[in-house]
Amino acid sequence: MAKTVIVHRFYEGEKCVLMSEWFEPMNMEQLKERAQRAIEWGYGDPDIVTDSTGRLVKLK
Repeated sequence: MAKTVIVHRFYEGEKCVLMSEWFEPMNMEQLKERAQRAIEWGYGDPDIVTDSTGRLVKLK
């Protein structure tokens, strides 16, 4: 049986700076940790996250 994969997209302004896939929607703590990694990796400073379930989360 295949699991559904949730795609999370991290945006800085209107630009998608990071995509992450997981088997369930990430909670707020997980989203903030992944946003911090994006900063550390030099991808940008995400302020909004969307996922393939239609959820939109403001990080700031």
